[in-house]
Amino acid sequence: MRLLATFFFFALLLSACKDEPERIPAYIRIEPFAVDAAGGAGWQKITDAWVYVNDRFLGGYSLPAMVPVLDEGEGDILIFPGVKENGLLQTPGVYPFLERYEGKTMLEPGQTATVQPVTRYLPEAIFPWTVERASFNVTTIVLEDRDGDPSTTFELTTDGAFEGRSVKLTVDTIHSLNEIATEQVENLPSTGARAVWLEMHYRNDLPFELWLLGTEGSSANEVAQPIYQFSTSENWNKIYFNLTEFLVASQQDKYRLFVRVALQRNVSGKFEQQTGAVFLDNLRLIHF
Repeated sequence: MRLLATFFFFALLLSACKDEPERIPAYIRIEPFAVDAAGGAGWQKITDAWVYVNDRFLGGYSLPAMVPVLDEGEGDILIFPGVKENGLLQTPGVYPFLERYEGKTMLEPGQTATVQPVTRYLPEAIFPWTVERASFNVTTIVLEDRDGDPSTTFELTTDGAFEGRSVKLTVDTIHSLNEIATEQVENLPSTGARAVWLEMHYRNDLPFELWLLGTEGSSANEVAQPIYQFSTSENWNKIYFNLTEFLVASQQDKYRLFVRVALQRNVSGKFEQQTGAVFLDNLRLIHF
């Protein structure tokens, strides 16, 4: 008898579910972010949007995005700009230094509302190098030649530059190594409580390496940490590095960025190419 009652209960439940009409969602089309900062959206690579509607998290979406919503009427919209941390597709996340977009839109079942989010850097964000110096156009970050070969150095060039002037490092089979370091930056947060990131543009026809060099006090000894090895990029690309964990591990007083460009050899010891060039621009260190 108990088994029969249970059967009838589930039969009624299924019947009720079938009678309930399927809800038609409203849609929000989210356009790529506009950026109210030097260089605008063209100097950024905001790939994702993390979306809240009426205080409910709806997920992360690649931009542009079409987001279904089961609410009706006026909706409160929050959209957080997202990037690929350390350039990896597997690590999308909210970029902590850009403002979220806040707005309202009407939500009607079966209809699409378009939202054009706008963002800017948070006022509390700190740039140890000004945007003007980091873009190498008028005043520049001081760069040092580190490879010991006076025939290899960097140049500031407009030829093939991202915008205005860019840093160019070249190598060939005679001078196959080119290394530079930036000027030192002091007092970067190293407890992990405050995030430290690096933004940069690059273009390169051979792999190159980015390192972090740290020193403590008046010591000339540098603690070197590898950050990233770049694959070739025919076109200008932008990357966002989270340096927070590197700084926590290093615990130094002052830091430099170090770039190493080396002409590659194959298993037979022969150079894989005769010449190579790396372009760099917009080295934006940023923290809270």
